[in-house]
Amino acid sequence: MHGRKSLDRMFSDKAAPERTAAEWIARLNADDVSAQDAIVFRQWLTANPEQAERFERATDLWDMVPGTAPSRAPVVTRRRALGGVAALAVTAVAGTGVFQAAYAATPYRTGIGEQRRIVLPDGSALLLDAVTRLHVVATERRRRLWLTQGRIDLTVAPFATPFTITAADRAMTAGAGRFDLRCDARDGAAFTAIEGRATIADTTSTGAAQLLTNGSRLRNGVIDRPDLAATRAWTSGRAAFHGDTLATVAEEANRYSATRLVIADPAVAGLQVSGMYRMGDNVALGRALATLLGLRLRTMDGAVLLGG
Repeated sequence: MHGRKSLDRMFSDKAAPERTAAEWIARLNADDVSAQDAIVFRQWLTANPEQAERFERATDLWDMVPGTAPSRAPVVTRRRALGGVAALAVTAVAGTGVFQAAYAATPYRTGIGEQRRIVLPDGSALLLDAVTRLHVVATERRRRLWLTQGRIDLTVAPFATPFTITAADRAMTAGAGRFDLRCDARDGAAFTAIEGRATIADTTSTGAAQLLTNGSRLRNGVIDRPDLAATRAWTSGRAAFHGDTLATVAEEANRYSATRLVIADPAVAGLQVSGMYRMGDNVALGRALATLLGLRLRTMDGAVLLGG
């Protein structure tokens, strides 16, 4: 403990930009870690792309050296820090209990074109879409999931403890049922109740919670009733578009294929696309879109170019 106290004193004397990855590991594993630490850590991590690499190297060393982490709690590694810090920054006002509990959760992620099914310890089930990142704890006393990026299909098992899902600036509390949840940089969070009921609160305000029932969706602060078949098309490898721009279609398609769909002419990026398309083969999708919109199509190594 003497070494940790010395490191914490050195840490407290430095401004955030000057702190090292090793000092941040010590701080995040200290007994007196605070909610403010979560916010400052996220600022430090995002201030410079090299910070994440330094933190990753440092946590590898930390994991390899016996005795450097106290047995009372898991070490805050890059997997926990990078996967959950965005959600923690939003919920930091709830106190250090939330901060530390989130790092005790299990992280999951998928890559481009990858989907993954998971059965949780409480009997709930998850289907992760491509390019999805989350961490979750599902025990008898605590059922909580933090969706950082991507999309999931969540079947909540009947249990006395409600299931809470945090994504962007929203927190949904649900009982038994099935829910479609998405979080991305463009649209923020979208919650759809396929079956069951849930309440959703804005974590940044004290406004009244909004109620979701069978077939309703909350997106951009508005509740509507979408086409559920189109909403869940991704679970069978398809995507439904309703007047979406070509740029949006390309962005979505690139989540499922390493062959990039590229808009070669910015003038056509705003063209509207509707219909149901199979994801994963961007060459075939590019041909279909070129025919539909009357665009030039070119292929090259690793890319399909539309327009230009």
